[in-house]
Amino acid sequence: MAAWDGRLQQVPGIGKRRLAMLRASLAERLGKRRIRQPMTRSQPSVATLLDVDREYREKAARGALKKIAPRRFNPTGEAWLPILHTERNDWSFTVLFSNTQRAHELQKTGDWVVVYFHTDSEPEGQCTIVTSRTGTLAGRRVVRGREIECRSCYANATASAA
Repeated sequence: MAAWDGRLQQVPGIGKRRLAMLRASLAERLGKRRIRQPMTRSQPSVATLLDVDREYREKAARGALKKIAPRRFNPTGEAWLPILHTERNDWSFTVLFSNTQRAHELQKTGDWVVVYFHTDSEPEGQCTIVTSRTGTLAGRRVVRGREIECRSCYANATASAA
């Protein structure tokens, strides 16, 4: 916490370069990565994930969600991170904005949405939904790693509307 809230800068011998190095080292050590499960397990459909993302972002914008105080990158301990628990069919979801170092660096903490999901018979999975900046999906919400399915989902929605 001292590396991000300014206390470490007060220590003699800690300049800008050393502080940057320490922050990078801490981020690498603290950035625990989950072991990815094989993609053979079932996952919610892209349409379902995008609908959960829509619900979360709408409710967060209205201030209709409970806010939690994340431990990381929150030196004041403020409860600022909206959280949603919802269900679709057999799927249970927990949804929140990304609170990673990278999201903070790129100022995407209000755009990148992390969705955790599971059923009674499936282990927990996770995906990130972002606003695409390039290509045919530019400006649209996409599930990272499932862009082809997103393209099909948007094409089907357009065809159904016509």
